Amino acid sequence: MSRTNTRLEPAPDGSDESPDAPDAATPPPPPEYTGTHSRELTSLRGGDHTATRMTGALGLPQSDATHTLIAPLEAGELPNVAAIRGLRLDQLLLVTTGALVIIIVGLLALLSAKTTETALTVASDRFTQRLQAQARELGQTVSHTLALSSATSLRDNNYAFLTEVARSIIADNRNILRVQMFDAESQLVADSDPTAKLGSASGGRTAERRWASAFFNGQPVFEFQEPLDYGSLGGKGVVVISYSLEDLQKQLHEVEESNRAAVRANTVRILQLGLAFVVLAGVIAAYQSRRITRPLGALTGKVMQLAAGDLSARAGTAPGAGREVTTLGVVFNHMAERIKVLLEDVRAKAQLEREVSLARTVQETLLPGRDAVTVGPLRLAGLVVPADACGGDWWFRAALDDRRVVIGIGDVTGHGLSTSLVATSATSGFASAMTLREPSQVHAQMLITALNVTLANVGRGEHQMSSALAVIDVYNGQIDYAAGGHPAAAVFNRHSGQMASLPARGPLLGASVASQFTSRQAQLRPGDIVVWYTDGLTEARDGANRLYGTQRLAAALQANAHLPADALRDALLADVRAYSAGQPQRDDITVIVAEFSPAPTP
Repeated sequence: MSRTNTRLEPAPDGSDESPDAPDAATPPPPPEYTGTHSRELTSLRGGDHTATRMTGALGLPQSDATHTLIAPLEAGELPNVAAIRGLRLDQLLLVTTGALVIIIVGLLALLSAKTTETALTVASDRFTQRLQAQARELGQTVSHTLALSSATSLRDNNYAFLTEVARSIIADNRNILRVQMFDAESQLVADSDPTAKLGSASGGRTAERRWASAFFNGQPVFEFQEPLDYGSLGGKGVVVISYSLEDLQKQLHEVEESNRAAVRANTVRILQLGLAFVVLAGVIAAYQSRRITRPLGALTGKVMQLAAGDLSARAGTAPGAGREVTTLGVVFNHMAERIKVLLEDVRAKAQLEREVSLARTVQETLLPGRDAVTVGPLRLAGLVVPADACGGDWWFRAALDDRRVVIGIGDVTGHGLSTSLVATSATSGFASAMTLREPSQVHAQMLITALNVTLANVGRGEHQMSSALAVIDVYNGQIDYAAGGHPAAAVFNRHSGQMASLPARGPLLGASVASQFTSRQAQLRPGDIVVWYTDGLTEARDGANRLYGTQRLAAALQANAHLPADALRDALLADVRAYSAGQPQRDDITVIVAEFSPAPTP
C-alpha cells in the first residue's frame, strides 16, 4: 500500500556522510549507461523544437480556432442563369390572367345559353299547349255544331245532304281533313272522303264526346267525336272530325327555329362581349404585370451584381409595385449593408487568424517536441494541450552541462493570444537566463528570480504566471527545485509504491520585480517518477461539474506507473479526457513526466 510524504528525502550535505555518499569535492565519473549521453545532452541543448500540439491519438478535444478562416474576397463564377428555362413572371401573370378570364367568360356564356334555351323551351311548350288547346276547342265546336245541324237530315235519312255538308266543311277549312257521320247502329251514313263506302260499320264507336290523336293518310290528326241525337229509338249517332296538325307542327317548327336562332344570337353576343373582356383583361394584366415585375427584374439585376462581388449594389424605390416588392427592396439593401459589414469582419478575422497562426507557430517552435528524451538514467516526456489556438501554458527542457538537466513549466493566467505571447516571452526569457551565466552559477532560485523579472517587465503587472523549475543531476538524482504559485509535482516510486510531492512556496511570477523566491533540494531514488502539471489538469470537470482533482491524478499515476514516460504522459491525458468526456476544455493542460531509473549498483 502506498503512502504519501510531504517531500522527498533531503539531499545529503557534507556534514552528513554515508558510506554510499559520493565525495562532494570530487564527484565520481559518470557511470557507463547504454547509449551515448553526450548526444542526448546535445539534443537537449539544441532544443527539439518540433511543434507539440495534441492530436487525436489521445482523443482530447481540439480547438476550432486552429483552422484559419480565409475571407471570401472573390465571388467566384456565377451560375449560368441564362440556361434557366420557363416563362417570365410577367408572361406567367398574363397567361394565368387570360386563361382565368377565358374560363370565366366561357362558363358565363354557357350558363347564359343554357338559361336562354331553357326559357325558350318553356315558352315553346306553353305556345304548343296553347295551339293544341285552340285546335281542340275549334274541333269540338265544329263537331258539336255539325251534330246539331245534321240531326234532322239524319232523321229524314237524307244521306246525300249530309255528305254534301261534310264535303263543304272540308272545303271551307283546310285544317279539317275528314268528316264522318254514323247512325245509332254505327253505320257510316256520310263521309267527306269520296272513296269511303257508306253503310260500313264504324268499328264499334260509342256515342260519347271525346278526342284522340290518330293518323289520316299518314298525317297526324286530332279526332273529335260528338254524339248525334236524331231521335232514334236505337240510340245516338256519332259525328267524327279529323283535324289536321300540320299547321300546328309548322308553327311549332317555326317557333323552334326562332328559339334556336335566338340562342345562337345570344351566344354570339355573349362571346363577343367575353372576347372584349378577355382583351381588356389582357391589357390590364399586361400593364399590371409589367408594373409589378419591372422592379423585381431590377432587383434581380442588383442581386446578380451583389453575387458578382459588387457590394455597392442597392435597390431603388419601386412605386406602385406593391408593399411586398417595396419591402423586399428595403430588406435587400439592409442585407447588402450587412454583407458588406460581415465581409469586412471576415477579412479582419482572417487577418487575426493569420496573426494567431503565426503566433502559434512561434510558440510551438519554442516548445519541446512530444517525443521522449533519455539523458542517462533520466527519461523526459512532456506535452502542452492548449484550450485555444494559442495557449498560456509552456514547458522547457535543456541540458545545463554534461550532467545536469533543467526542467521548467509555467501557466500564464488566462488563455488566448495575449497569454500565449506572454508565455512565449517567458520561455525565451527562461532560455536566455541560462545562457547569461556560467553553468556552475545556475540554480533553481536564480532561474525563477530571472523569470519573474522578465515576466514583470513584459506583462507590466497585467499578466501573472505560476511556474515550477527544477535542476536535476541525472547521475546522482539530486534535484534543486523552486516554484511560485504552482501545484507541487507528484512523485511516485515504482519499487516501494510510495507517493510523495515536491512542495515549494512562492508568489505568482510577474506581480513585482522585487518578489522573493527560495529553492529546495531533494534526492530522487531509483524508480521515482516525477509528474509536473498545470492546474488545467486537476481542474478539469465532468458532466456533474466535479473537479478531476489530485486524488484521481494520484490514482491514475499509480495505475499506469509501469509505463515509460511518454506512454505514462499519454495515459494521464487520456484519463482526463475520459473523465471530462463531452465537456469543453476550459483551460490549457500541460503534463511533464520525468522517469529516474539508474542502473543498479554492482
